[in-house]
Amino acid sequence: MKKTILLAIIAIFALTNINAQEEKSSEGLKGAWWGLGQFEYSDDEVTSSFTLLPAVGTFISPTVTVGLGLGYTSTTVEDADAYGTFIVMPLVRKYWGVADKLYLFGQADVPLTFSDDSSSFGFFVKPGIDYFIGGHFTIEATFGAFGYNSVSPDEGDSYGKLSLGFNTFDIGFGLKYLF
Repeated sequence: MKKTILLAIIAIFALTNINAQEEKSSEGLKGAWWGLGQFEYSDDEVTSSFTLLPAVGTFISPTVTVGLGLGYTSTTVEDADAYGTFIVMPLVRKYWGVADKLYLFGQADVPLTFSDDSSSFGFFVKPGIDYFIGGHFTIEATFGAFGYNSVSPDEGDSYGKLSLGFNTFDIGFGLKYLF
């Protein structure tokens, strides 16, 4: 309940500050490049995984950026051995200013994964928070994911998984540098 109230308060501040942020600078970060190192951890009753996903991108407008991530995920299902997966993930983000150094963003991404025995593709939308800690550095976090993932094993039938909502153990953290 506390998390829902906090997200509602942040959303209200974001909606009231959108025009103020656009009036400060019409060009904002347009043209700026960024590099990101991101760590994600996910855990539910059956599966746990961690992901290392470095990414680069550029702002195509003052509040919209496009990028590409290349990374690795290790997944464990119940008590079985962990297996590794390589990731290629194009993404787009829209930012909204909440305060001078605090931004909310919505990220849409299309992860493509490849492992020894399967491949998959998906489409996800993730909410996030980005905070400037000084100079060109920001700390960011994503919470949950809304979307669909389709897995095609080398043997057997393909299957899909729909993700709707927030999972408190589906959190990504990153350190971003703007240059």
